[in-house]
Amino acid sequence: MPSVIYWCDDLNVPVLSRDIGIKHCSSLSIVRVTRPGDVRPAFPADIEVTRRAVVNEFGSEELARVLVPDNEVVLLNKIPGYADQADEVIVRGRVIGHRFFDIERRMWRFRPLYEGVTEMINRGLGYWAVIRMSKLPERFDVHRELIVRGNLPSEKYLHVAVSTEDGRFHGVTKAMRGGRLRIIKSWVAKGPLPNPRTSTLKDFVELNREYIERKAEKAVEFLRKVFNEYKKPVVVSYSGGKDSLVALDLTSRTGVKFHILFNDTGLEPLESYENVKEVAKLYNAELIIASAGDRYWRAIEEFGPPARDYRWCCKIIKMSPITNEMLYRFPTGFISVVGQRAYESFQRARLPRVSVSKWVTKDIVVAPIQDWTALEVWGYILLRNLPYNKAYEYGFDRLGCVICPANELGEFEIVRERYPGIYTRLSEVLRDFANRQGLPRDFIDYGLWRWRRELPGDIRGRIRVSLRVKYPVELSDNGNSLTVSIDRPINLGTFVEFLKMLGRVEGADGSYIVRGKFGEAVVRVEQGSNRVMVSSGSRELRIHIAGFAARASICGECNLCVNWCPTKALRRAGPGPSFIVDEDKCINCLLCSKACPSAQYLVYRNPGIHGA
Repeated sequence: MPSVIYWCDDLNVPVLSRDIGIKHCSSLSIVRVTRPGDVRPAFPADIEVTRRAVVNEFGSEELARVLVPDNEVVLLNKIPGYADQADEVIVRGRVIGHRFFDIERRMWRFRPLYEGVTEMINRGLGYWAVIRMSKLPERFDVHRELIVRGNLPSEKYLHVAVSTEDGRFHGVTKAMRGGRLRIIKSWVAKGPLPNPRTSTLKDFVELNREYIERKAEKAVEFLRKVFNEYKKPVVVSYSGGKDSLVALDLTSRTGVKFHILFNDTGLEPLESYENVKEVAKLYNAELIIASAGDRYWRAIEEFGPPARDYRWCCKIIKMSPITNEMLYRFPTGFISVVGQRAYESFQRARLPRVSVSKWVTKDIVVAPIQDWTALEVWGYILLRNLPYNKAYEYGFDRLGCVICPANELGEFEIVRERYPGIYTRLSEVLRDFANRQGLPRDFIDYGLWRWRRELPGDIRGRIRVSLRVKYPVELSDNGNSLTVSIDRPINLGTFVEFLKMLGRVEGADGSYIVRGKFGEAVVRVEQGSNRVMVSSGSRELRIHIAGFAARASICGECNLCVNWCPTKALRRAGPGPSFIVDEDKCINCLLCSKACPSAQYLVYRNPGIHGA
């Protein structure tokens, strides 16, 4: 993946290829950005946030407008290394610093770099210092007697731009106790920012028009070949996001008839609903809505809050309604066009442009913009004047469930401001959950609910707290014996039905012997204490039975287990965990447990089952 972008200094806009820059620009700059370098344009709300970050850090409105000017194209590039949301800020083809959300102060801050530091020192704006040293070694503490002149903060941990006395080296430091400055990073001094030049995203689009059109034509041709090869109904998965909008428009250019699928999780930005209707009307395509209704709020009472490593929500409010709808609409399969891009994540970077879905729908998944960058996506949208979702103008760089645990706290601040109803409802659920489990306020205040197992290093380095969040299912495996403890009653009838999937079941009244292809197990159910004891020499068998216990007590009513059963041996007998198994049809494949969020997240991925 590229770590550089090109910048046309003549027009003060980014260039999507070096060849275009050489052809149309007399001066072309190379901007080195942090990988994967999926830069995006800053909307007015992003500009305001970035300026506020500068003011929060340095108390200078003048500096904020020098570093983040009006009437110019500014780019943002999401970067790691901070405890929360952080972006490189690119102005006039120069990385001027990082804006980042401080989870302890709950505000945006700014770390100046390179030409940004040069501007601060040359203009005497913000916090800066000239140091009596020939070099600026990183992690070195500069004491007051070495500071020749400058403007230093009275508050600790704020950033200070620094220069050696001869001006050869610049750096950025943090103010520490006793007036010391700790050098964080240093470099050979850069020049000032280029002179201001008005530029717009329209200028960017016009400069790159030929490149964008050529890339789009290749994507359209790719889609035509796939459609001709598979000859199935075409469905574009449209989330209301920028990537799926481009995938949809490219599909429309092939001339094929297509449907639009919108997965309404019940947690989408309000603007998404209007945008989806507008887009369906514009393209004159049938809109299929796979709705989860209020399933998220019912399921959160069963499972507790979802987390980045405990994402039961994706199965219940995404996979389930989509599977139900698409199996009904297209029982023989379909082609699913998605807005998947490699630059979004390392996981998606490994995915092919054409694949067969692992879901029971077995659709052919096609990703026409797999190799596109966010900047190319926005260039196409603006070139074609497509109706993009206005929620992007609030500062989101991705759209979907607004309370997704993958969100950063910086994004939750936008949710709190723009969608107070859903934000307040989640906060109340989290407070109730924390109170029941005896968890400290940090669990909510620092968004620690977004992890179940281990906090990431960037968080652990700032938040000195140890949390143990209890799962609804507790597992204790001692060699040949496994104890399953559940925080609610077990539907014994359903549990016994599930045991039939393993082979012959003998016994009654909570004591059973199971014999089948996975081996033999002795199972005892203590209804009063909601515990299941499993004795077996087969660890695999013990875990499968534990999964059945979870499924027989905690059910999100997603029906994935029923839909995934290849022989239709499993059917629902009532609400909640109430099922019947047809022994004559069951082939002991246990795909139902693979599909079930209770089995997967409460047992198979439970920390109590090491290596499961």
